Amino acid sequence: MKMIADPIKIHDKLYCLGSPFLPVYLLDGPEPVLFDAGMSFMSEHYQAEIEKVLGRRSPKYLFLSHMHFDHCGAVGYLKGIYPGLTICSAAIGAETIKKPSALNLINQLSDFPGLNENQKFKPFTVDRILEDGEAFILDGGKRIEIIATPGHTRDMLSFYLPDDKTLIPSEAAGVPAEDNHVYTEFLVDCYSYFQSLEMLSTYSFDTILFAHNYIYTGTDADSFFQTALDHGYHFRDRLSELLDQYGFDTDKIGAIIKSEEYDIIQGAKQPEKAYLINLQAKIKAVNRWRNTEMVKN
Repeated sequence: MKMIADPIKIHDKLYCLGSPFLPVYLLDGPEPVLFDAGMSFMSEHYQAEIEKVLGRRSPKYLFLSHMHFDHCGAVGYLKGIYPGLTICSAAIGAETIKKPSALNLINQLSDFPGLNENQKFKPFTVDRILEDGEAFILDGGKRIEIIATPGHTRDMLSFYLPDDKTLIPSEAAGVPAEDNHVYTEFLVDCYSYFQSLEMLSTYSFDTILFAHNYIYTGTDADSFFQTALDHGYHFRDRLSELLDQYGFDTDKIGAIIKSEEYDIIQGAKQPEKAYLINLQAKIKAVNRWRNTEMVKN
């Protein structure tokens, strides 16, 4: 089954908060855990929905998949509301969020007219490093497995909840859309991206909580990763074909791909500025892959 990611109880103590495009997931228990923190303009909304679930209790941990503006935007605000909240990420992410260039880009992409102070991005630091292969045990015995899944970014982490047979892969799995389409999201390394997809497909899961738009269960979850791989290889090959045709004219190639996959979307979609930045990164990632393959041959 496919569900729009909207404020819902998924199962047992697991909740989806926020909006379909910018969900935050909450695992309740003696030590409640948040997974990602969406965009800064949603900060007060996330707080309100956290309080609907937890009441006067506070979340204990916030696990970050990666340091993009639409996944870490509300961290600073939530840390101010919940001072005891432990911010967790990969070591690379912890270093990234210290860089002025990263903070400047996050601020640019998070800025909209009419934001109040609570809705503006606030810098933060990481309190705890999560290691690949780590089994994070919460009070009460709940287990969260940490999985390094580079490709979308270098700091990319996915999370697996074995007790609930639930996978939280963020954009390591791409972004599912209507008509069974999956947007491919290799921004730094397409080879690693496909390796991460293959690895995630080996986990035993009944539910997949995606970074944007959807939650998959049952047979839709079972078949997802093969679909994501098929769409991913097709997208990579389409970019490679355009690189053959136009050389490294990233503006021309970007305009063609944008017309094929972005302009046709009706309704809510990724902000255009962020989409174009990511698209340029994908073109460059495929060009690096092509160059590597040529050296091998």
